[in-house]
Amino acid sequence: MSIGDQQEHFTKEQILDILRHIGFPNPNVLPEPTLETLRELQYRCVTTLPFETLSLRTTATRGVDISLEGIYNRVVRQKRGGWCFSLNRLGFELLYAIGFNVQMTLARVCKPENYGDPIVYGGLTHRISIVRFADGSKYSFDIGFGNSPFYPILLKEGATIEFFGHQRRMVKVKHNQSRPEVLGNAPEEFWQLEEYIGKGRWTPDYAFTEQEYYEVDCEIGNFHTNFSPSSHFYTKFWCVLSKPDGTLYLLMDNEFKIRNSEGTQMAVVFTTEQERLDVLKQYFDIELTEEEHKYHDQKIEKVKA
Repeated sequence: MSIGDQQEHFTKEQILDILRHIGFPNPNVLPEPTLETLRELQYRCVTTLPFETLSLRTTATRGVDISLEGIYNRVVRQKRGGWCFSLNRLGFELLYAIGFNVQMTLARVCKPENYGDPIVYGGLTHRISIVRFADGSKYSFDIGFGNSPFYPILLKEGATIEFFGHQRRMVKVKHNQSRPEVLGNAPEEFWQLEEYIGKGRWTPDYAFTEQEYYEVDCEIGNFHTNFSPSSHFYTKFWCVLSKPDGTLYLLMDNEFKIRNSEGTQMAVVFTTEQERLDVLKQYFDIELTEEEHKYHDQKIEKVKA
């Protein structure tokens, strides 16, 4: 028996519930596993499911549950979101159930804080999927990066997509710390997703190979991302959502911004916790429960004039 045969999967009814939740057309039957379906799935997921770290701030466990039941409860029943290890597991399950030839892999985030900063490849802390078609073409599928592309991207040097003025492209790179003279073979090449930031400039988001990983590898990465003090999200209160017109809502700690391809259209700095809760409700349709208020560990103290 292969490792893949041992994996748990969502039931068909759960898959249909998820399709209904993301507003997929004709969600009461499974669609055909075509490129058009793949594009529609990524678009619907990215514009419906927020990238959010509220589980870290407002639950007793202080962590994101990436079990199938935990993901289903969080997304469908609680109408929340998650991050790559949960959202892209949900995405993988959708693709698997529909009949795509899909694998999971792990990526190294390498997005610099500022353009021109040195590129630093992190650990394997980002989950994505790769879909293969009978004609030999391969596409990345990612609904859990926070500012994920609206559509899958062909794994081909220079392949580019554009959506509402935003652009992403795929390029081949080599790890800048690889040491082929020690390994005795050529350095491993990565696929690297890059984002266009204007004026002829591209900046990397993350890099990955086509190596297959397994759910136990995701459990390790998810544990680190939840609980390690070195994790980028260890103290973060974030909620990010792309809208169907390409507008991006970003609630990041004590700030809220609305951006589009032309830049920041609105920026607000919260002075009270209620202001942040109001934004969560108005822009993300999220209201914290009484239990979440109880465990909320980063309430904004009222700023004195």
